[in-house]
Amino acid sequence: MSDRFGFVLRRIAFAIPLTLCVVLLVFLLLKITPGDPARLIVGLRASPEQLALARQQLGLDQPAITQFLHYVGNVFVGDFGFSFKSQQPVTDVITERLPVSLWLLGFSALFSVVISVPVAIVAARRPGGVFDHSARGVGLLLFAMPSFWTGIVLILLVALPTGWFPVGGFGYTTVDHLRSIVLPAITLAVTMAPLQIRSLRASLIGVRESEYITAARTLGIGSGRITRRFVLRNAAPPTVSVLALNIGYMLFGAVVVETTFALPGLGQGIVLASRQRDIPLIQGYTIVFAIAVILVYLIADVVEAILDPRVKVDS
Repeated sequence: MSDRFGFVLRRIAFAIPLTLCVVLLVFLLLKITPGDPARLIVGLRASPEQLALARQQLGLDQPAITQFLHYVGNVFVGDFGFSFKSQQPVTDVITERLPVSLWLLGFSALFSVVISVPVAIVAARRPGGVFDHSARGVGLLLFAMPSFWTGIVLILLVALPTGWFPVGGFGYTTVDHLRSIVLPAITLAVTMAPLQIRSLRASLIGVRESEYITAARTLGIGSGRITRRFVLRNAAPPTVSVLALNIGYMLFGAVVVETTFALPGLGQGIVLASRQRDIPLIQGYTIVFAIAVILVYLIADVVEAILDPRVKVDS
């Protein structure tokens, strides 16, 4: 247990400098972006005195290292500054949009697991069979389809004919949220499921061919019990890593899906901020996305170490 706890602490310690590197890159975004941020606030017709005052208020008259240290200190207390466009705190804007993206990512990950696990189990029972080839072929087709195209197809074939799901927006009640999130979540899930199916299928086949599974069969243990008790647990760790990679991809795929379905989440927010050249908002969104990816990979490492005792935690 102490080794596992130390493993988690080391992973967290590694994530801290990685987060600092992300903050540095985001800070440099402001420096390399053409134009003067102070000019974006005061406007083109502002006097030199007004421009100088705005630069002083933004801290742009200070040395770059001082600006960076000040920015890092603010970020670590959750202060990302103010939006150039709305003059709202960036933290408030992100907090308002964050739940929508969490709904989307959570249901997308759930749907991808619900799709991939049964398909991989059936495909692994008869490798090279009709179902196995069909699953891989359909999976390759779905993976190759752009997310926005999948979303449009679902709108045309499901949302409009049935009226069960809205074609855009997030609603105001929990029921509205559930109805609004189903099609966007399926759009992301069907794109990510093929990778999980291939990974889990390969792991299942490898585990089924191992000696201890053969020994379990000779002892008369049923196939279903072997699959539940031994095969799935030992085949799960690689799939956890793939799921973590998929969730990281979903964070950026959400930009397309949220725009397609008009969901007011972080993905749509970063698109709007980019159009408006709202640098503080872009910086805030970028840091949140990066920290989310780091946290997902950190959790995946811990879960994989728990599921697989063979993972070395002492190095």
